Amino acid sequence: MAYLLSSPDASKSLSINSSDLFLSSLASLPSPHAHPILTSASTLLPPVPASVPPTAVIPGSRFLVDAFRHAGDFSVAYFLSHFHSDHYGGLGSSWRRGLIICSAPTARLVSSVLSVPPQLIVALDVGVRVTVDGWGVTAVDANHCPGAVQFLFSSPGPNIERYVHTGDFRYAESMTRDPNLLEFVRADAVFLDTTYCNPKFSFPSQEESVDYVVNAIKCVKEESSAAGERVLCLIAAYVVGKERILLEVARRCGCSIHVDSRKMEILTVLGFGGENGVFTEDAAVTDVHVIGWNVLGETWPYFRPDFVKMKKIMVERGYMKAVGFVPTGWMYETKKEGFAVRVKDSLEIHLVPYSEHSSYDELRDYVKFLHPKRVIPIVGADPGKLDSKEAIAMQKHFSGLVDETANKQEFLMAFHRRSTDATHSCKDVAECSTQHDGEDAAFLPATTSASEQLDTLRDNITEEMKKELSDFLPSWVSKEQIMDLLTNSGGDVVKAASDFFERERDFFEEANGSCSRTPKSEKNRTSDHGSSADVSSQHGCPLFSQKPVEHSTKPVNLTPMRVKPNTPKKEKKRGSGASNKPKKKGRLTSSTESGGRKQSTITNYFIRASDTTSESAKADKVIVEARQNNLESDYQLTDIAKTQDQSVDQLLQIVDGGMSREYAVSLLEKAKGDVTVAVDIFYSSSESNNVIVDRNILLQNMQNETTDKCSNTDLACDSSQAIPKMPNLHVQTSLAQTDSANISLPIEKYLPIEHACWTEGQPAPYLHLARTFDMVEKEKGKIKTTAIFCNMFRSLLALSPDDVLPAVYLCTNKISPDHENMELNIGGSLVVTALEESLGISRSKIHEMYKTYGDLGSVAQECRQNQTLLAPPRPLLIRDVYSTLRKLSAISGSGSAGRRKILVLHLIRSCREMEMKFLVRTLVRNLRIGAMMKTILPALAHAVVFDRRYAGDPVVSLEGVKSQLQGLSTEVSEAYNVIPNLDLLIPSLLREGAAFSGSSLAMVSGTPIPPMLARITNGLNQSLKAFSGKSFTCEYKYDGQRAQIHRLLDGSVRIFSRQMKESTSRFPDLVNIIKDLCRPEVSSFILDAEVVGIDRKKGNKLMSFQELSSRERGNKHSSIAIENIKVDICVFVFDIMFCNGERLLDRPLRQRRKYIQDLFQEKPGYFELAQQLTVEASEALPDNSSTLDRMNTFFKKACESSCEGIMLKTLDVDAGYSASKRCDSWLKVKRDYVEGLGDSLDLVPVGAWYGNGRKAGW
Repeated sequence: MAYLLSSPDASKSLSINSSDLFLSSLASLPSPHAHPILTSASTLLPPVPASVPPTAVIPGSRFLVDAFRHAGDFSVAYFLSHFHSDHYGGLGSSWRRGLIICSAPTARLVSSVLSVPPQLIVALDVGVRVTVDGWGVTAVDANHCPGAVQFLFSSPGPNIERYVHTGDFRYAESMTRDPNLLEFVRADAVFLDTTYCNPKFSFPSQEESVDYVVNAIKCVKEESSAAGERVLCLIAAYVVGKERILLEVARRCGCSIHVDSRKMEILTVLGFGGENGVFTEDAAVTDVHVIGWNVLGETWPYFRPDFVKMKKIMVERGYMKAVGFVPTGWMYETKKEGFAVRVKDSLEIHLVPYSEHSSYDELRDYVKFLHPKRVIPIVGADPGKLDSKEAIAMQKHFSGLVDETANKQEFLMAFHRRSTDATHSCKDVAECSTQHDGEDAAFLPATTSASEQLDTLRDNITEEMKKELSDFLPSWVSKEQIMDLLTNSGGDVVKAASDFFERERDFFEEANGSCSRTPKSEKNRTSDHGSSADVSSQHGCPLFSQKPVEHSTKPVNLTPMRVKPNTPKKEKKRGSGASNKPKKKGRLTSSTESGGRKQSTITNYFIRASDTTSESAKADKVIVEARQNNLESDYQLTDIAKTQDQSVDQLLQIVDGGMSREYAVSLLEKAKGDVTVAVDIFYSSSESNNVIVDRNILLQNMQNETTDKCSNTDLACDSSQAIPKMPNLHVQTSLAQTDSANISLPIEKYLPIEHACWTEGQPAPYLHLARTFDMVEKEKGKIKTTAIFCNMFRSLLALSPDDVLPAVYLCTNKISPDHENMELNIGGSLVVTALEESLGISRSKIHEMYKTYGDLGSVAQECRQNQTLLAPPRPLLIRDVYSTLRKLSAISGSGSAGRRKILVLHLIRSCREMEMKFLVRTLVRNLRIGAMMKTILPALAHAVVFDRRYAGDPVVSLEGVKSQLQGLSTEVSEAYNVIPNLDLLIPSLLREGAAFSGSSLAMVSGTPIPPMLARITNGLNQSLKAFSGKSFTCEYKYDGQRAQIHRLLDGSVRIFSRQMKESTSRFPDLVNIIKDLCRPEVSSFILDAEVVGIDRKKGNKLMSFQELSSRERGNKHSSIAIENIKVDICVFVFDIMFCNGERLLDRPLRQRRKYIQDLFQEKPGYFELAQQLTVEASEALPDNSSTLDRMNTFFKKACESSCEGIMLKTLDVDAGYSASKRCDSWLKVKRDYVEGLGDSLDLVPVGAWYGNGRKAGW
């Protein structure tokens, strides 16, 4: 084993050549193995292949860290950070690929445990810098496990690159004082252990966790000593790791620690074993024992204690009580609940948040300390890509902590035009002077310094360097500043530019101060002329993008330009009276910019300047001659007229030519020039006082008014009123607020046409729904909520009845009937991406706001409130929103995510007022208004009654219609319970109106019926009492999957689950059974049945539900292959609801059962009627012991046949099929309900984890 340790001879160089040492090590092995490529030290090795993860290779070298599985002929130097199996994987006795460079403790473990030849192991002393193949390598403590180190690499050559590879490590504050690590501040990259790179991983310090374990063991020992009993203390630990806890327990509790032979072998190698050590293999000597990891329970993804194994260990070692400790960072949930304890009987398990990896905050502290150019995650990201999605996500956690200046340097390096030897092209200033003309040489500053070293540095600065740096910097930077930058950077142009941009404000203030010191004569000259181009007059030098006025003795003409009478207004305004304005764009700015304001947003260019003008503008106003002011007043009438024309054109463009120009003028006048208010008025039919807007009257008034309304008084007003300012979209006008409040008016006061926000003949805007949702969200009472929805539907029925169906779907957060299995197919992540793009807000900001609001819709609404647009968007329509949602559901295939995002962006960008909140909630399938179908349908029924009864009559009275309202609500709800298909229900309701009847709605095979459900009873005695005097039947309650089987008129068969989800693709064999055993005269039907797994090889033995669930499920587009079916099925039919177009729901069960017997042919093991026992009315008496005995016998047979129990159903009285209801006419008796037969099962939740559903991970 080669040791590179600190030597007492300081002059001795700790350096190796990996090729030489590797070849000599191979030669010294008992059975030499020739390296297939490396035959001599001078042999060139092949390049590192792309298959090697870049996270394992130190850039610019052939060094691989913890990547022995990727070893190859391209390298002979492999570094091992510590002795854990996930890092040394690939090492063994047959290792001959290269040298293994590690710390001394790790080297001993690699040699003794893995049997790697010691000749191939190079041990480094911690804290000592060595040279490997010209690279500087230093190992520093990683605070992880014994022998764990971080590697510090520094490249050879003049442009040194520095890299830190942490391996697995736990950050400690002492690292900030390590002299070796201090040399690697601002390293080029840190290969970081990102095991816990998530804000949720926050656990206490190691000291706190160790104290907890020690104090807990002390307490246990004291209590057990007082009670006179021994308690076994178990500490879970890795093969290598957690030694710090063990040593502290031994030291502070004054006891030995029992370990097994394998652990003792490891500890001995590490120097902790031996006769005088604290560890022992004698279990009887101490009560503190070390056990293997995961013995006390699994820790991932949450802790699941294994009390059974723990109790076994306790009994085997002769104890009556045991206390266990599981130290791991995965116990981060203890941050909320302290140090958690799991208890069962005499067993305790303490979850100790002790980790040997850095927590999230510690990772950030370490990166903040090192301030590297880049962080490269080595855990939890795709190792094959440095820019993988996971890596980028982790790197965002260190935003602001890395060296951003380095990015500027790299960017500037691309513009570095100087050749590599340009620095040395001139050896002294004299040579440079001969190579440049006299004019250039004259610009060399006369510098004086008290330091000869500074003089030498300045002498080495060439004109070429100064010119090149000047090209990088703003034009206001002085030559003295350029010289200072180059001097401080040692002539490095790129470094000088980077230094400047780090302290740009300081340099500007320095330049500003120099500019303000203007000679007195110059001040007098400028005050006489007073031009706005005099940058030194009021505000000194301009901002960074501007160039200061050169202080030259040459006179400058500052006489203002006089505006000619025929000068256009726009040109005169731009000139602002300055004659010497630079022609170069951006070289001169207003005084407001000089004062430090940032660049204006684009919307400011569309708003007339306010009276808060800049000081320089005021100065211009004083200097410009009086006749110029007269000219301005001559043009103001023309200017205002142009402004009004622009506003009219803008309004006409927004409404897409939906009004005449005269009407647009009238709306703008009514809105006082505010285009947004005018748009709202156009899409509304009432003002805040609910008076109808009569367009003809407005037009007539416009014709009668004078054309010229401008007076001198008007002109004196602020001209900013002439051009409308585009307000934030969330700011509601008084008209919008009134419309929102109108929807919540009492039913008798609500006017469906007048109070609507659109007019007859137009499609209904989505704003109508959004305002309704906004009011409903604020209400808690069901009656008031129903009234609000009723008002909303009344306006739809009166103005746009075609939008009623889409509105009902949107109110219930659906896009289709449930049985169609039509999903929106977009997740929260796509919605957030669309919000990022449309609102210009970062994903991190959205996440931060989501934590505050708890609702993505509210977050989107708040972001939209802060957004200003040039014009209000075109209104969203209810039908367009609904159709777009259905389009989103239908999109599939390659590029589907991009196409979905385009549609979502279109919806989001078209939102007004509170539409954004509810549109986003609809997209994430969480409307959060507390309204369900049982609220929406009665409200629609009420609206239909009012619409038909009071059509054209504004006066509504609730007297005399209450019974009709209740009756129609019941009919609609009952109809939906039977036929849960809005596509069939809503058109029928609108067509028939108040005369609608649920029984008249035709049933259609292919639309599932909500199944009828049974009530629970505790025994057969109770059931017999409930059915006293009624004929009833007993049926087996099979342990299978309930299925509703539909045969359509085209002969196809469809199967639906209890939740009315189609599962035809899962049961192709059932489809074949139905087709084969159905009599030819049957054209259509709906059956209620139970599908049960069956073993035909064992005499049609019924199988459990779990075995049936193991069948493949298929998918929406393809069924499972019959040859792949491993669990056969038998269908047990017990009811029929529809046959050959006839509705059978109201028929008694005895008749419905007769239909089944007549229309189907039974086949044992394939298609059977449910096993039954009929009890006639004369036998159904509570004191009839014979009947009770028969029922008991039938119940026992059902249980013995692997059934759950039995069902009891009336045959003649109240024997209809009540869809979606749990009725007293159906009772169920399961063995779990019967006293003495059920199995007790006590469950306690012990953990939870984040799911993988629709809303997870967005």
